[in-house]
This record gives sequence, C-alpha cells and structure tokens, in this order.
Amino acid sequence: MPHTRKITFRLLAVFLGLVLSFIVLETAARLIGPEYYRFNNRSNEYYTNPRGYHHIVRMDGETPVYGLDYNFAREKYRLPPGAPKNYLDGKRFDALGLGDSFMTGAGVKYEDVCFRRLEKMFKDAGRDLKIKNCSVPGVNLGFISSICAHELSLQPYPLVIYGFVLNDLGLPGRESITGSDFIDQNNGENQYNPWRKRLACVNLAASLVEKIRLNTQTTQAYLDAYEPDYAGPRLEILESMAKEVEGRGGRMVLVIFPLLYDFDNYRFEKCHALLRDFAANKGIPVLDLLPAFSQHKAHDLWVNPTDHHPNELAHAIAAREIFRFLNQENLPPR
Repeated sequence: MPHTRKITFRLLAVFLGLVLSFIVLETAARLIGPEYYRFNNRSNEYYTNPRGYHHIVRMDGETPVYGLDYNFAREKYRLPPGAPKNYLDGKRFDALGLGDSFMTGAGVKYEDVCFRRLEKMFKDAGRDLKIKNCSVPGVNLGFISSICAHELSLQPYPLVIYGFVLNDLGLPGRESITGSDFIDQNNGENQYNPWRKRLACVNLAASLVEKIRLNTQTTQAYLDAYEPDYAGPRLEILESMAKEVEGRGGRMVLVIFPLLYDFDNYRFEKCHALLRDFAANKGIPVLDLLPAFSQHKAHDLWVNPTDHHPNELAHAIAAREIFRFLNQENLPPR
C-alpha cells in the first residue's frame, strides 16, 4: 500500500473513530444528561408547562409563553382575580400574613396560595379565620418589618404568620454571582444558547461547569448570611417585630421555608438550626417546614424547571403543616 494511501486510511480511521465517539457521547448525554430549558428572563413566565397548570399569557413569535394572571393592590399585596385595587381597604382581619414571593404565590393560582388554603382549612374546621396576605415579592426582612409595623398601626392582629425564606436576611456577595442561580433560576441572568439546546453533550458539559461554580458561590453566600456577625443585627429586627406584635396583644409565628434544592444533600441545615434556636430563645413560636418538604423530591415542588418557587403542592404542604402547628400550640385567635 502506497505511503499516501496509508496516511489517508489512518486519517479516515481517526475521523470515523471521532465521529463514532461523538455519537456515543451525544447518545449518552441525551439519556442521562439534564434538559436545557429556554429562559425569557421575565419572572413568572415560562416556555414550558409541564403540569398543565399555567395558561398561555402571550406569544413570543410562534412560541407560546405560559403563566398566570396576577392582580395586585397598590401596596403590591396580591388580590383575588378581578378584585378592585381598593379591595382590602376598610376590611377587618383575624391574622396577618407576611413574606416575599414565596408567600405571594409566584407561579401559583390565588386559590392555591398557602394563606388562602389555610383560610379554607379553618373554615372547614368550623372557624372563620380571615388572613390579610401582605406578602410582597422581592423584599427582605427590613422591608417586611416595615410592612408589619404599618399594618399593626391600622388594626391589632392576634396572630401574625411570617413565612421566612432563607434569603430574607440578604446574601453577602450576591452581586458577584452571575448566571442561573440554582435556587431561583427564573431570576438569573440567562442567555439562551442554541448549541446547548441542539447538542446534549455541550449542554451536559456546560451544566456541570455551571453547577460546580454556582453551587459553590451561592451555597457559600447563604452560609455566610448566617454567620453571627452578619445575621445578628438582622435577627434583632425579627425580635423587634415579635415584640411589637406582642405589645399589641398578638403572637408572631415564624414559619421557615427551606430552599427547594437537593434535599438528599441539603447544605443549609445550619441556617435552619440558627433560626430555630433564635426563635426558641426569644419565645417566638417557630415551625420548620424542612422535614415536611424533604419527604419529596425538590423538583416536584417547583413552579417550573426554570423557577424554583414553591408550586401548588408545596403550598398545600405548607398550609397543612401550619394548620397543624397552630392548633397544636393553641395559637388560632378565638
């Protein structure tokens, strides 16, 4: 065989080997690799509708975008569908609900939101408990404290329920975290990459790099937020809230929501323990939802694969646990 033919044969063999290897790698990545979802960088809107829970809210070209219709008061409190902006004005309530987008019900229908479910559970039990849900998306503990003070100035509340999310203290160094935050991907700065959609092996490699980087950065930010020097001054705000509620004849209940991420290797138990110990030492009734939520796979509790807010199942679990806890501790207003 002439020398040039040998070289050509070897090059062809190498090329065919590379092609075969790529085919095997791509096939394996399609079988075991993660899916790649298209992001639109608009909160509470999605390009997929895996549970059929959302409806089409608009079209992006020929692509449907799914979501819900929301109705907010002037104060950004969520209202029933079709209710006027002054719907809450002048009404009296038995309990005050506080929190951020978790408790607002981002991605969840109004009737499925935790506080609304809780009202129904008390009604079914023969007790009419009206809850004013003053949760506002995107706020932290300081802002929630000001909402609490304002609402207490309008009327006394015998019961205040604060749905606490671990980032309510703030996240030190959060501005340095770029990319799809693995805890709430819908709010990340996502750049759609068509190659990741077309080639599973490319998506697998990119996902592994992102996961290692973002897991490390974001996990550390959460853990740093619960170091004494950072958490201490912020937890004093929480204590002041509880005292203000008690000073007006009520009780504040702290409900801790876990991060909906990898319950099999949950990294944030330290944060939960600090909050539980703090509340116990200050005499604040505290309910940790981690044991109840961790009975499920985290992705089964997501609003959408690109939005890790709690879905309707998670809100139902939270309502059930809060109902049980309030009755167990004899906390519902008479």
